[in-house]
Amino acid sequence: MITDKINTDTKSISSDELLETAKKIGPFLNQFIDEEESNRRPSSQVLSCLRENGLFRLFMPKSLDGIETDPLTTAKVVEEVSRHNTGAGWSLMVANTSTWWCNRFPDKGIEEIYRKGPDTFIAGALHPPMKATPSDGGYIINGRSPLTSNVHEAHWIFVTAFVMEGEQMKMNNGLPVLIGALMNAGKCGIIDTWYTLGMKGTDSNDIEAKNVFVPEHLSFFLTPEYERNQHYKSPLYKFPAIGASIASLIAPVALAVASNAISELKDLAGKKVPFGSQVSMKEKGTVQRKLGMAEAFVQSSRAYLHNTITESWNKTLAGERLSPEDRAGLLLAITHTNQSCLQAVDLVYSAAGSSAIYNRSKISRYFSDAQVIRQHGFANDSRYETAGQLYLGLFPDLPVVMF
Repeated sequence: MITDKINTDTKSISSDELLETAKKIGPFLNQFIDEEESNRRPSSQVLSCLRENGLFRLFMPKSLDGIETDPLTTAKVVEEVSRHNTGAGWSLMVANTSTWWCNRFPDKGIEEIYRKGPDTFIAGALHPPMKATPSDGGYIINGRSPLTSNVHEAHWIFVTAFVMEGEQMKMNNGLPVLIGALMNAGKCGIIDTWYTLGMKGTDSNDIEAKNVFVPEHLSFFLTPEYERNQHYKSPLYKFPAIGASIASLIAPVALAVASNAISELKDLAGKKVPFGSQVSMKEKGTVQRKLGMAEAFVQSSRAYLHNTITESWNKTLAGERLSPEDRAGLLLAITHTNQSCLQAVDLVYSAAGSSAIYNRSKISRYFSDAQVIRQHGFANDSRYETAGQLYLGLFPDLPVVMF
């Protein structure tokens, strides 16, 4: 276990300290990748390391003993951790996304959620919504949701749910009424479905709720406008959800995977003599071209993502509410980063030839991980259309982009 932990005074941790911590623990995290892929879930040692070094608290308010760091620093920390262990980076995404969304719960809810301390772990899924039947003092939740990452680690499970009136969805101005709801994890069933091409160690199984009661203070109406509780008043919690949840926490994982694949190709190119060739791979023009293109995809998308996060964050700090065009820009940077990294990994896989087809090849693992990350609902290639809708003044097909 890593014993050299970061400054325990979370109110004074700097960006440089966080990045240095991510680099320091990286080799330790890397040791558990094979075990995690075999078990299809994060190792307890990795989770303990991330927790003990404060990295599950990046988006937690300082009043709750969190670090409350800025979105760009978070993006850099997540990429650095993911470079050593992609599943560990994904765990940072799960923990910090959930913590950020807690800004919508009332004070009473926050007291209950974190009554056992700031390292309480929340897992969750936004889609598809479950059903919420109003009951005395709350709701009865029923349904099933996939892709609930790190589910076995969770103390709480977050879901969305349609409010029901009998057998029909309750409507308001022609739209279904939707809530966010937090269920005690012990009252939910875990369905073992996580058998996948890539990202195997993330424990992203299905969860099922059968008549789970959720008190009103552990729910909120899912609307763009809301009243933040007393702990979540700082600018970080006025930053758009798409920026906090995806730009800072998911796109950086894609960058790490693509960067790793490029590094592996560089190492392989100096050693391998391809079939039918008398010179090493690095002497082949086709390999040089593919490597150059891959580097361009990754470096340009990282710069684009970081620049967009910075511009959006500066506007938020200045007290501005980001316009639909600003939000489109964030979504576009996220989507383009994810899809550009996918193209980079594909170029590397192609350039590596038959060496990349074996499970023992790290390039094979990065290729498989990239295929899974590419499909994420908030960053797949259909989000180019969502961004275009916002630029054209249309209502987006992903309404959460306006939150």
